[in-house]
Amino acid sequence: MTRHLNLPALLACIGLTACGSAGDISQRNPNYFGASLKSGVMTGTYNPAGFTGEVVQNQLKSMCVGERIGSFKQGRTSDGLMAFEARCASGATMSRAFIEVERMPNGNFSVEVLGS
Repeated sequence: MTRHLNLPALLACIGLTACGSAGDISQRNPNYFGASLKSGVMTGTYNPAGFTGEVVQNQLKSMCVGERIGSFKQGRTSDGLMAFEARCASGATMSRAFIEVERMPNGNFSVEVLGS
């Protein structure tokens, strides 16, 4: 399920929880996005030149118990990226984490997770 929400509220949320450099990397490399997971909420940015909301959700679902996203909200940022907030349907598999996703030249994804 994809929902759009009030962009200023989403950006304020991301400013408090996401890694500051993730947006910069997504701007330079449209085949990369990062997300932070804290208190059951995943936030980050992706470049719409390289990803869709559906692809982002598909990559994030591995962080969820039962691999199901419960809610997904997104909105465009002033620099052209898409900011998002995702919540798992049945809770997250970790309490805190940073997730990096990169589309490789062969079309597969490299996913790295640092967390606890």
